[in-house]
Amino acid sequence: MSTEAQINRQNIRGLEFPCSLFFTKAKIEAALDYSPRDDDVIISTYPKTGTTWIQYIVYEILNDGKILPSQSEMSNIVPYMEASGTEILEKLTPPRVLKYHLPYNMTPHNPKTKYITIIRNPYDVLVSYYHFLRQITNVNLQFDDLFEAFVTGKCIYGDYFDNILSWYEHKDDDNVLLLSYEKMKKDPRKGLLLISSFLGYDLQGNEELIQRILNHTSFEYMKANIKTIEKDEGLQNEKKTDGKIHVDFFRSGKTGDKKQHFTEAQEKILSDRIEEKLKGTDVQLLWSF
Repeated sequence: MSTEAQINRQNIRGLEFPCSLFFTKAKIEAALDYSPRDDDVIISTYPKTGTTWIQYIVYEILNDGKILPSQSEMSNIVPYMEASGTEILEKLTPPRVLKYHLPYNMTPHNPKTKYITIIRNPYDVLVSYYHFLRQITNVNLQFDDLFEAFVTGKCIYGDYFDNILSWYEHKDDDNVLLLSYEKMKKDPRKGLLLISSFLGYDLQGNEELIQRILNHTSFEYMKANIKTIEKDEGLQNEKKTDGKIHVDFFRSGKTGDKKQHFTEAQEKILSDRIEEKLKGTDVQLLWSF
């Protein structure tokens, strides 16, 4: 059995989810069956595509650029629905921002709810996913094992390409905002204004607020100032030091971070997989513009 396959998982409604004391079948099914309110904002993405970054940008827009909360505090402000379930929603005031890691067809739907998703170069997704799983599990995960799972669509949360294609089909829906990680990195100001406009907030003309949000949501600021998770937030087999869990969500943030991880053969295999899965679409323009 590969080390990747040893990571605890459960299949619910045809999709692989994490399995732990926090990722229970009851919580996940409640999250899947939730009926969003008209004024909810749902961030639904594949893991390690920039979810945390987008979450903090949305928080800054809705909260006038205030100082960022820690990851632990944020889990109570923007709940990760598969781990939190729906009971926490009673404590939130509108507009509520909810986070999922789901394809479009499994994300709870309301035609008036606003949905934000983000797509990232699959090479970087895989590298980021690998380093993240190495942090949060005691399994001696090898890159080759995760690579095999990723290119065959057998990761937790399923096939990356099926996920992004499900959202890409709805990129022109009025209530869906599809973002490119690479374009956001190249022009964060443009990305911020795109998100704020989608949410109904006009930041144009308020340069001081724009710059404050851009500063707070820069990779360098977040890595230096946002406290890592130091208690059990629903992850499994967490690595601990001094009796506390330390999970860093801001490892690199770079694009094109593949040379030190992929062999030439693996690059070719993933390249062929990309061509196979995305044939007939222009999805690749989101990261190779």
